[in-house]
Amino acid sequence: MPLRQDYIERMIQKLAETLARALGLARSGQHDEGIALVEDAVASGFGLPLSMLLGLTPDTVRSLIGAERVPALVEALRAYTEMLKLAGRASEARAAERMVSALAGSAA
Repeated sequence: MPLRQDYIERMIQKLAETLARALGLARSGQHDEGIALVEDAVASGFGLPLSMLLGLTPDTVRSLIGAERVPALVEALRAYTEMLKLAGRASEARAAERMVSALAGSAA
């Protein structure tokens, strides 16, 4: 179990660093680059493209990635939502916000 926990902690740390870099890009006007960076990080960190994760039910997402990784995905989706809003992509942002609400509400 400690090995698995170490792996999850390293994955979360790497994701946090990537999200910070992506938000920096988006806030400096490089919206598409920041969004792409988050999409790539989610795909590599969770094993599924972000667009696919957003099309699944929250229960399916939780089942696929594991409950212990849900908080990291929620943070990635919050950053993604902010970047989509900065890029003027409100409808996509709303879809991501719905998933955040569903996952964050169930994690509490």
